Amino acid sequence: MSHADSPSSLIRIEVDGAAYPVPAGITVIQAMWRIGRSMIHGVGCLGGVCGACPITYRLPDQLASKTGLACQTAVREGMAITFLPSDTSKKAIALLPKEAPTQKTLFQYYPETRRCTACRACSSVCPQEIDVMGGVRAAINGELSNVAEKFTSCVMCGLCAAVCEVQIKPHRVGMYARRLTGAFYPKEAAGLLNRIEEVRAGKYESAWSQLLSADEAALSNYCGSEEAAQKLAI
Repeated sequence: MSHADSPSSLIRIEVDGAAYPVPAGITVIQAMWRIGRSMIHGVGCLGGVCGACPITYRLPDQLASKTGLACQTAVREGMAITFLPSDTSKKAIALLPKEAPTQKTLFQYYPETRRCTACRACSSVCPQEIDVMGGVRAAINGELSNVAEKFTSCVMCGLCAAVCEVQIKPHRVGMYARRLTGAFYPKEAAGLLNRIEEVRAGKYESAWSQLLSADEAALSNYCGSEEAAQKLAI
């Protein structure tokens, strides 16, 4: 037994009702690997981007359950964890309309959107801190560009749909609004175009050369530095 796995460094978690000892300071996904749980489904990018690993969990001193992404949530003593099933909601796979979309275009596929009660449960569980309810209300009002803007950072984890008491699928609504907006109301990606011009002008050649010539220790220090964060910021 390594020092990292000594009894003093282990905590107890529960997965689907069974207790397991795992090292402190790791994510829920890493804990699944440690206990030998097969993660064929419910795991993807490991970076909080793909939305494949939604979970609910409860801590010993809390009555209410919380939600999160298993690759971004650290284990804690006494945490009871349940993985949510894969999202089975219908995705609107259809040709884009020939004319500008209206409310009827979206409601053709997601009519339940109009049932929103403004309870804000969807917004409260979003790991990306999206104003999900605001996006749903904008969809009801036919403000597709507003919907698309609000759901720009959506990772399609489906947690919003899992907690919706009237069975709305906000993440699906947001994705379809993004498709419609991109097709009919495209905006120039000013930030991306500016970055392309900076690359062409050689702004990052020095930093790139530094990275290519760095050893492992120097690379680790550089990636964790404030300088690197500033250079990578868009």
